[in-house]
Amino acid sequence: MEDHDKTKHSAVLIAVDEDADQTRATALLSWRSTALVGMGIARMDGGTEHAVELRDEVAVARALSNLASQIFATSMSEIDAATG
Repeated sequence: MEDHDKTKHSAVLIAVDEDADQTRATALLSWRSTALVGMGIARMDGGTEHAVELRDEVAVARALSNLASQIFATSMSEIDAATG
């Protein structure tokens, strides 16, 4: 049986803010002593409820992608500093 006592957990908090023609999403990750915030924006005519849902999904995907890029950049910077 695996030892899960050493499993590390964190959560990403996603917030979505909409107006008439755009959606803004933020993805907040607190990890160790660092907080990173990814941002994403999506624009399209909001004509239907389905279009608004799609816009939300695109904004969230962009925020998560931005967050992932920041995590990668932070990790690479820490590796470079540690290996000098």
